[in-house]
Amino acid sequence: MRANFTFAFPPSRRRFLMAWTLVLASAVVWCASPASAQIDALCTASITLNFDPPAMLVLPPTPAPHSTSTGSGTITTCAVFDGGPTTGTFTYSLEGNLTCTSAENVVGTVDIVWADNTESYAEITTLALNLGSVGGAAGLTATVTSGRFAGEQLQIVNVRDPLALIRCALTGLSQATGTTSLIFTQPL
Repeated sequence: MRANFTFAFPPSRRRFLMAWTLVLASAVVWCASPASAQIDALCTASITLNFDPPAMLVLPPTPAPHSTSTGSGTITTCAVFDGGPTTGTFTYSLEGNLTCTSAENVVGTVDIVWADNTESYAEITTLALNLGSVGGAAGLTATVTSGRFAGEQLQIVNVRDPLALIRCALTGLSQATGTTSLIFTQPL
């Protein structure tokens, strides 16, 4: 029987995770975007990630297995500068070589439905930041291909449940939850 590690974080822990997410989001924007790129929206979301096959700890020189990650999330708040909605939902699909501690050759899509039923579709282009990958934190860069914010860059910073890395290393990780920041910036 597997232990269920799903639990509600106390308010102080949620504030810590939110602050850490914003720090990582700032790092992605600072490192991945030119200094003059204008931010059009900064959003915070909850996310559920599903891994197939379950992510495992793989020791070198064994190559990372090809895996898929799918899931969904809820955008709970945004600071937006276009006057549009500040909440919504999203789904994503990624594939690549994923382990508990690394991610390579990652490609995928993110589809957002905003509260007013407008949509944003984005294609993942780069793994921008990797701190523990599947079991820790990761940053992705995407290009919004159509809908709201079309043509803009989307930085995605994901901070997982702190126990995800431990579960991944010990038993494999088929599902994780976390906090995500979505940052939309205009192209130069």
